[in-house]
Amino acid sequence: MAAKKIHSSSIIGQQGINLIEKRVLDMGFLWYPTGAIEAGIDGIIEIRDPNSSEVYNSIIQVQSKATLKQFQAETSDSLHYLCDEKDLDYWLKGNAPVILIVSRPSTYEAYWISIKHYFKDLRKRKNRKVIFNKNKDSFDKKCVKKLLKVALPEDAGIYISPPHKSEILFTNLLEVTSFAPQIYIADTRFRSYKSLWKRLNELGGDSGGEWILKDKRILSFHNLEEYPWNKICDVGTLEPFDSTEWAFSPEIDKRKEFIQLLNVSLKEKVWPKIKFSQNKECFYFKATYNLSPQKISYRTVSGRTVPRTVFEAYYSKRDNYFISYYRHSAFEGQFKLFDGIWYLEITPTYFYTYNGYNLDKYYEDRLSKIKQLERNPALLGQLFMWAHFLGTHDDLFEDKYPFLKFGKLKEFSIDFGLDDASWLNNEIDEEIQVVKSNFDELPLFEK
Repeated sequence: MAAKKIHSSSIIGQQGINLIEKRVLDMGFLWYPTGAIEAGIDGIIEIRDPNSSEVYNSIIQVQSKATLKQFQAETSDSLHYLCDEKDLDYWLKGNAPVILIVSRPSTYEAYWISIKHYFKDLRKRKNRKVIFNKNKDSFDKKCVKKLLKVALPEDAGIYISPPHKSEILFTNLLEVTSFAPQIYIADTRFRSYKSLWKRLNELGGDSGGEWILKDKRILSFHNLEEYPWNKICDVGTLEPFDSTEWAFSPEIDKRKEFIQLLNVSLKEKVWPKIKFSQNKECFYFKATYNLSPQKISYRTVSGRTVPRTVFEAYYSKRDNYFISYYRHSAFEGQFKLFDGIWYLEITPTYFYTYNGYNLDKYYEDRLSKIKQLERNPALLGQLFMWAHFLGTHDDLFEDKYPFLKFGKLKEFSIDFGLDDASWLNNEIDEEIQVVKSNFDELPLFEK
């Protein structure tokens, strides 16, 4: 009695179907095999949006031809397949699109063409030969858009959303990671900042500006028991408090006092490289000793180093030898409390002087003009520069400053990507070079 057999051709055919199914599922589409009884169609692909999971009742019929041998007329770039006359007639008769996929499962190769598109050419129809280009006709994720054109008529109005892409958005909020652990409060006989500073200078010693005067008392991050502070206050009235009692107090006046201490601490932290303009309420890079341009290199979030000019002279357009003004990179800063965390809100801006030191008389006009011209990449570049220097680059200020430390910019993750290339289009060339080099991790924020 003869034994039942399943010939190797059936196995190879099923291997080809399995390879097609895997590729279809990798694309995010659906695969339905037709089963044992079929006249020339081995399976059906249904179009599905891999992001929304929506299905569209739009299908592509598939005919699979698999082999383990060399393809007909195979080269490194192409191969041939001769269609059976009856198969070809059958594929062309129907109202559904049909694709032919030839595969070699042993090498995981699969190539495809759209039957009805390919055989629109009557000369091709006559000789029944398909010439596959191995680079252009590979059946894999790269052919998704082409498959959509085959399956969906142009007037269908169906939109397949782009692949999911997460993005990190950076705000202009720089986190305060630590501040002075204690606030010292004591009575003092001094009634003005001027007189108190004068006495501190006379006493000498290390007397920073991390203090405020209020209601005949001095509040300070410095230990007022130590010299020279014990000479300007009544030590018998001295009380130390945990700084958090002020930082997170429900009393608005206490939080305002804490903000004042943070502000004076920030001024001390950045001095003398960066000055504070009381008039314009902004921090700015001070002039170089010989008024030459100053460039600062700073690290982006990816660790790459990029340069930025932070102080520079600008010459008159009418007289190339006459300096019209000096421009200093600057920022306005405000301390704010969100969800139990203190942040420094950084607003990049510029400071203008006529000699590197004194305010330029056309300050407002120059600032207004550059704000009209300056685009988002310029602001973003400045923001990361300030965040780097204030936060991760504490060495800029020589000694590690004890009373105020910053971390990183507050960031958020979103579930869609930004078209960075289009967004950068037509921006200021100088700023594009700064921002483009690290834009993969740098999306802009919107307040």
